[in-house]
Parts: sequence; structure tokens; C-alpha cells
Amino acid sequence: MNSDIGYLVGAVGTFFAILDPFGNLPFFIAYTKNIDHSTRKKTALTLSTFIFFAMAFFLFSGQAVLNFFAISIPAFQIAGGIILFGVGLSMMSGTHTTTMNQIIGDTGTGGSITNTESILPKIIIPLGIPLYVGPGSIAAAVLFGSNAPSSIAFLGGLLIIFSIVLIITILNLSSDLLVQLLGRQGVEILVRLMGLILSAIAVQLTLEGITGAIIHTIIPAINGI
Repeated sequence: MNSDIGYLVGAVGTFFAILDPFGNLPFFIAYTKNIDHSTRKKTALTLSTFIFFAMAFFLFSGQAVLNFFAISIPAFQIAGGIILFGVGLSMMSGTHTTTMNQIIGDTGTGGSITNTESILPKIIIPLGIPLYVGPGSIAAAVLFGSNAPSSIAFLGGLLIIFSIVLIITILNLSSDLLVQLLGRQGVEILVRLMGLILSAIAVQLTLEGITGAIIHTIIPAINGI
């Protein structure tokens, strides 16, 4: 029982910190600022569904999948860093805004399902992967999935992920209010600022990936010679 409680307490702190519902909200606002209310709502719900099932998948079988494809966490960090850096640059330069306006203009406005489906691929990457479901959250899901002391604790961990994703959903669905408070210019400033922060996160991810590759791969290989 004590081991189950310790596991669940650790899961709450770890998953909440890594999925970071409040910290990632500005990125959702910045990345969906040109989408109408109906489409943003569908996007928020779809994104949350993706986050939950992705985290559940890695909680159940993450390590086996990574092993099957021979993918290390450092390699995932480097790849995620490259993706985020490109997105961060586009947000700072304003090309992200131009691209999203073009997508909406090509598909029409009004929040139709066609419009949503056209925008979703641009949202799942990078918001779904690697911002929410990134190397850190995948590593945490794999760790807690493999170290669960009992099936009850495992299901508790899954419930904790669901609860945190529910918080993410509520916050993202409330983003329209924040957009109204910030105004058009305020949101545009937020986009540029979040682009800078996202680029910094990308550099940090890449550096951590390179460091991890050196420690876990290159150094052991050299020692083995």
C-alpha cells in the first residue's frame, strides 16, 4: 500500500510538471491565434485526446516501441529540438502567421470540419509532439509504466494522466477569453515571445540530447575499444 501511495504521489508531481498545463497554454494561444472559436475548440479537444492516448500508449508499451525501432531518448530529444527550433523561428519571423492565414483562406472560415482537419496536422506537430508529448513525458511514462508496484497503482497513474489532460483541455478551451483580453497586438507580441522561448527550449533539448548521446553511447563505445 505504501509503495502504491509513493508511486501515485510521484506520478502526480512528475506528470503535472512535465505536461505543464499552465506553462504550455501560451504556446497553444500563440499557435492557434488565427483560428476561429469553433475550430479552436475542436482543435483543443483533438489535441487533448491525442495527448492522453499517446501518454497511455507509452505508459503501457513505450519502452518496447523505442527498443523495436532502436530509438534512444537522446535521439528523440535531438529530433524534437530540431522540430521545435524550426517552429520557433517561424513564429519569431511571422511566417507562421502567414502560413496559418493561408491555410484558413484556402479552406474557408466558419469552423467547418474540413477547416479543422486542414489545421490539425499543423497542430499535432509541434504542439502534440514534441511540446506536450516530448522526450521528458515519454521517458516519464516509460519509467512509471515499468515501475508500477501493482496493477491498481498502474491504473492510478493512468487516471492521473487523464486528470492532467482534463486540466489542459479546460485551459485550452478557455484560451478565447485570454485572446480577447490580450487583443490582436498583444497576441502577436505573444507569438513572437513564445517563438523565442520555444527556440530556447529547442536548443536546450538538443544540447541535452547530444549530452545524453555522449554519455550513454559515445563514451561507452570508446571505453570498449
